[in-house]
Formats: sequence, structure tokens, C-alpha cells
Amino acid sequence: MNSTQKNTKKQLFIFFILTYALSWTLFFIGRQTDVVILILLGVWTPSLTSLFLTGYYYKKKGLFQLLGRFKRFKIKWYWWVLLLLLPASIHFIGRSLWQYLYIGEISPSILNVSYWLGAIIPSFLIAGFGEELGWRGFALPRLQKHYSPIKASVILALVHLCWHLPTYWLDQGIHNVPFVYVLAFIFSWTFIFNWLYNRSGGSLIFAVGFHAVSNASLSIVSFFPPESEVPISPELLTNWSFPIQYGGPYLMVCLVYFIVAVLVVTKGKFNEVNTDIP
Repeated sequence: MNSTQKNTKKQLFIFFILTYALSWTLFFIGRQTDVVILILLGVWTPSLTSLFLTGYYYKKKGLFQLLGRFKRFKIKWYWWVLLLLLPASIHFIGRSLWQYLYIGEISPSILNVSYWLGAIIPSFLIAGFGEELGWRGFALPRLQKHYSPIKASVILALVHLCWHLPTYWLDQGIHNVPFVYVLAFIFSWTFIFNWLYNRSGGSLIFAVGFHAVSNASLSIVSFFPPESEVPISPELLTNWSFPIQYGGPYLMVCLVYFIVAVLVVTKGKFNEVNTDIP
């Protein structure tokens, strides 16, 4: 391993440690003091840490190069169509399959179009911009430089999921199903996300957009249990049993995600990756 490889591996390790330490500290203090802005800063920590470390290691030139990836919007139109429609389509297909198999009929309830912007804009500002300069902008290129695309995706999925663990105590920011179910979701979703990011040529605006649309699609085509009956709580971390009427739609959506992820890995040129650093 040459010195450059050692340096980028060290950068990756420091990024993960700082992101966890700062985010979890802000989540804890925000929860204890009921100061929402601290929790939002915790959500923004992946991107803020990315900017700080890029500036530290690569100075102003590195920051311009990192932020310059937001200009990569000249992407073939069908990738933008996938960005906009793929998450909601997967949710709708999975939920509809479950309804047909379990209930015998499909109830195609979708959030009214007039509410879509109200769901998407906060997702852009919070999850999209708050996280993606970190996960896809900083971590993924370094992971793909050192590991195979599959291994890099598995590592990023685990890091991203475990980063969310404190949100079980925040009563928000995580799916209200048992943790083991979320494992079934996060791996397939990350494989698809990383594939789209690489196919976009490492576009950060594309990464921010997909994360935002994915989160918004959870509301637009909901397949979660009612929060009034299944609130987000630490009990979900150790809960293995779950009523089938609540867990079934979620697991069926996970199955559709898994099928798409398998197609992406086997047919989608998954090995063509972006390793732009900084």
C-alpha cells in the first residue's frame, strides 16, 4: 500500500470517528435540552465533517473540487427519471403485492401530489445536504478506492445504519419497525444508491437528490406501521417478533429492493465506480 492509499484510508477512519462522536454528542445534548437545532446539527455532521477534513487535507483547492461535484448535473435524462421515480415505484409495488397476497385487493393510497414538495424540500435540506457530502462525497470514493464495490457498499450500509442508532431515543429519524427489519432495507437501498451515484459520474447534486427523494417517498407511498400504534423507541432494537399486518408490507418492499439490487449488481455495470478524491 503506497503512501497515498494509506493517507486516504486514514482519512476514512478519522471521518467515521469524528462523524459518530460529534453526531451522537449533539443528538444526546439536543435530546436532554430539547434544543432542536442541536439535533439538526447532528444530522448535518456527516457533511460538515467532510468539508472540514477536505479543507484540512486538501486546502481551498480540495474544497472547490469537492463542491464542484455539485455542477455535475449533465446526466442522461433516464438517470434523473430513475432518481425521481424508483424509490416510490419500489414502495408502491412492494406494498401492492403485500395487499394483494394478504388482503386480496390493492388499495393504491398515495400522498396527494400537492403535498409532495412539502415532503421533498425538508428532505433535501436535512438528509440530502446534511449527509451526502459525507457518505457519498467523502466516504464512498475512498471505500471504493480500497475495496471492491460490493464490500464498499456493505461497509457504508453498516456505518450509515449504525450512525442512526441514537435516533431510537429521539423518537424520529429511523423506521418504526424492528432493527433487524431495517437491516433488510438498508443493504439493498445502499447498493442501488451507490450504483446510481457511480453511474451519475460522482454527481453530488444527484446524490443529494436521491437521498431526499428516497426519504420523501417513505411518506408519499407509506408502507410503515401507524406511529400511533408502533412508536419509534429503543425496544425496536431488540424486538424480533412483530405483527404480520405491520411487518409484512415493510418486508415485501424490502424484497422488491433486494431484487432490484441483485439486478443492479449483476446487470448494471456495478464495478464501474467513481473514486474522485477530494
